Amino acid sequence: MSSHLSSDIQIEGDLNCSTDLIFDGAITGNINSKGSLTIGQNASVKGDLKAEKAVIEGKVAGNGDFNSCRLSPTSVISGSVSTISLQMEEGASLEGQCKVGKAKA
Repeated sequence: MSSHLSSDIQIEGDLNCSTDLIFDGAITGNINSKGSLTIGQNASVKGDLKAEKAVIEGKVAGNGDFNSCRLSPTSVISGSVSTISLQMEEGASLEGQCKVGKAKA
């Protein structure tokens, strides 16, 4: 089961989802998904992201905290990303710190 918010959605405030989420709208606020999170090509996010698994295709101005993350060729991220596993495709843009792997105890 997943939720899909299309490109005509505009949100001011935080968004929390207990299932998989596909977000293709605009938000000024944080997104927290307990499942997978897809930021679509039309999406514009000004806030932090947190999810088990993330696929970023749109624009994000904020930090990301994931177990696994894939940055598509259309993704533009301005902020830090912390993830155990990162896949960055040719054309993807990441401006900020990137921490990949498990934290040392």
